[in-house]
Amino acid sequence: MSPQDSQASFWSLASPQLAERCRWIAEIAPKTVDASLRAEAGRLYAAWLDALDQPRDDFDEKRRKAALRAGLRKRTIEILVKIDRTG
Repeated sequence: MSPQDSQASFWSLASPQLAERCRWIAEIAPKTVDASLRAEAGRLYAAWLDALDQPRDDFDEKRRKAALRAGLRKRTIEILVKIDRTG
């Protein structure tokens, strides 16, 4: 699979799926995955949990979380592509 194919398939993942990929990288991924990427994936997973939790948030909080999810999505996909290329 070419990097472009991987990137395209990663963009099709829903936010909860991307969060789960971060958890997998942080907790289960093979030790061949760089330790700094594993640590960052753990931080991203925690941020995803906050971003996906939306019980009764006001408009400004929903807007903040939407922006947070967009940034998390981009960085998560960057990490997934990097791991896929080295993999």
